[in-house]
Amino acid sequence: MIERLIDRMRPFISEDGGEINEGLRRESSYRYAFDAVREAILNALVHRDWTRSIEVEVVNYADRLEVTSPGALQNSMTIEKMLAGQRSPRNPIIVEIMRDYGYVDARGMGVRRKIVPLTRAYAGKDAGFELTDDYLRVEIPSRQAG
Repeated sequence: MIERLIDRMRPFISEDGGEINEGLRRESSYRYAFDAVREAILNALVHRDWTRSIEVEVVNYADRLEVTSPGALQNSMTIEKMLAGQRSPRNPIIVEIMRDYGYVDARGMGVRRKIVPLTRAYAGKDAGFELTDDYLRVEIPSRQAG
């Protein structure tokens, strides 16, 4: 399922280069830090509030990609705690299954070790986080954002 989603997103989050490589192909480049996008999507699926019938939403804008996960953060978790590396998995069984299939390492440090530093290094801007009682949204700026 994750591979299919990424494959379907690829034309919207990448672009062909202007030059042709030695293999006579155009090299694609991503508008976003690919591993940061992958982590944001995995987090949205794994840690979402499954009691809500709303879907995880991934929206591509000209200057950013937004990944919205249904439900507020669990327990006393805040964006500040999440950025500091505090862990609080909402769905530990799903985390274990995703770890068994090799999608996650179950350390719970993806925001701090992947999304934040990779986005900053790739786009030159910080990832944004918005939390309400209804959702957590991660905003990943594009490399071409002015």
